[in-house]
Amino acid sequence: MLTLKRRGVMVLMCLVAIFIVGQALAADTVNIVVLDPLSGFMKDLGDKTVWGVQFAVDETNAAGGLLGKQIKLITEDHQMKPDVAARKAIRAIMEDKAQFIIHLVSTAVAQALMDVAEKNKVIYTMLGAESDFLTGKNFSKYTFRTCFTTGNRARAYTEFFKTKPWRKFYLMNQDYAFGHAVADDFKKVITKEIPGVKIVGEDYHPFNLKDFGPYITKIQASGAEIIFTGNYGIDLQNLMKQGAEMGVKARYATYFLDDDVQLPQIGQTAVGSFVNSTYLATIDTPQNKAFVERWHKKFKDTAHPWPAANLGYSYNGAMFLFEAIKKAKSFDAEAVIKAWEGMEYPSVVGKQIMRACDHQIMMPGPVGEIQAKSKIFSFPFADKPVMIPLDKVAVPISETGNPRCGSVTGK
Repeated sequence: MLTLKRRGVMVLMCLVAIFIVGQALAADTVNIVVLDPLSGFMKDLGDKTVWGVQFAVDETNAAGGLLGKQIKLITEDHQMKPDVAARKAIRAIMEDKAQFIIHLVSTAVAQALMDVAEKNKVIYTMLGAESDFLTGKNFSKYTFRTCFTTGNRARAYTEFFKTKPWRKFYLMNQDYAFGHAVADDFKKVITKEIPGVKIVGEDYHPFNLKDFGPYITKIQASGAEIIFTGNYGIDLQNLMKQGAEMGVKARYATYFLDDDVQLPQIGQTAVGSFVNSTYLATIDTPQNKAFVERWHKKFKDTAHPWPAANLGYSYNGAMFLFEAIKKAKSFDAEAVIKAWEGMEYPSVVGKQIMRACDHQIMMPGPVGEIQAKSKIFSFPFADKPVMIPLDKVAVPISETGNPRCGSVTGK
């Protein structure tokens, strides 16, 4: 029978062994925290963010990892609350030794995470928050954005509509900072670039609106040919379906009419309308075709057999980060910053560049028209999109509001 002293020694030895194994395992991994809404009315978006990033992680780990280490993903629900996001990000950094932050939904959350990244000197990759000021006047060197901004989208659509006959636009958006930015940037760019354009109406509505009737009546009376909207989720679905029921003939120019949850519900009503997105599964590049096939092979029997919407641009953003780390040959934030600034990458969307002065991605802007029959999806979807050139989509450095860009003449 073991003596009490010997038992104590053995327990201590076991604890030491566990600690050593834990430290060894930790040394073999690089931890990344992903924060998005994993509950509530935005849960679907958050789930797809995690899904897209995880696919990038799985592929990278299978190919040997990052600088010899396996990537471990830590997922957190930010509940659409900046304070919750900040608290969970700090905990992941302090307790889980997370060295990188990834996030997609909500500008307000993005600003909170930018502050956390700055104070803790870790790299934060912004996959989806689109307010221009985040890489403009509020710039932080620890933040990199891998999605379009409202300014990018305004320029992509303006270039697209230069080749089309429509000149009467009605702006219909959700009533918060993002919705107003969608409208303001589009007005500013298109009225300057296309002679004869008229903004025939402009409205903002609360989230989760059940009855769009009064707004649709105004749209019909305005003579609008294009309804320009940054609406997403159920608000996009309700706007378009109720518009069809009330006889709206105008087409929609959208940000998010690539959502494989909403599009099946909108159905044939979407046909003939347009979508500009950070990613479309129908982009005709060799990299994207290969990515789509790899995705389908793994997920063909799931709810998302093809990588629509933020499934795709979460993957693309994560892979760009991983390539920057490989180029830096280090996980050190300062080394990654130096490597990522000005970096070119042959992505699924085509050639993309991380602009050095503001850490804003520059890439071609796909604009697709929704077709009744899709080659891959079982519901209407955009066919091969028009690709607006990278330099036409980019916000000029003189207009970024970022003081670093004032003295930068190159990329």
